[in-house]
Amino acid sequence: MILTQTGNPPILFPEILGEKLGAEGIILTLRIPEDLAYFAGHFDEVSVVPGVAQIQWAVHYARQYLGLKGIFSHMEVVKFKELLLPGQRLNLSLCYQEAGCKLSFSYRSEATEFSSGRIYFHDDPI
Repeated sequence: MILTQTGNPPILFPEILGEKLGAEGIILTLRIPEDLAYFAGHFDEVSVVPGVAQIQWAVHYARQYLGLKGIFSHMEVVKFKELLLPGQRLNLSLCYQEAGCKLSFSYRSEATEFSSGRIYFHDDPI
C-alpha cells in the first residue's frame, strides 16, 4: 500500500455527503477534499481535479451503486467546462442504460456544470 508522507493512505475519492437513488440512476452529493492525492503536481498555481480522475470516479461509483459491469469501450461527448477545485461541493449524476451499455455522467452544482459525458462498455474482452 502506498502511503503519504504523513504515513496515511492517499485520498483518492471525494467525500460522499449524500445519495439519492432514483429510477434514472443516482445523484451523489460530493465534497472535493483539500488533500486529494491527485492535486500533487496538477497544477503548480492552483489545485485542479484532473479529468481522468473525474472519469474514474464516475465509473467507480456506477459499479458500486448501479451494478455496472463490463469492460471500457469508448467515450463520447466528454466535456470539461469548469475546474473542480479543493473544497467544492457538487453533485455527480449517474445514469446507466444497460441495454446500450452506456453510462452518462454529469458533475454540477446548482449554478455550474463542471463536466459531463458518456462512457460505453462491452461484455467481451477485446
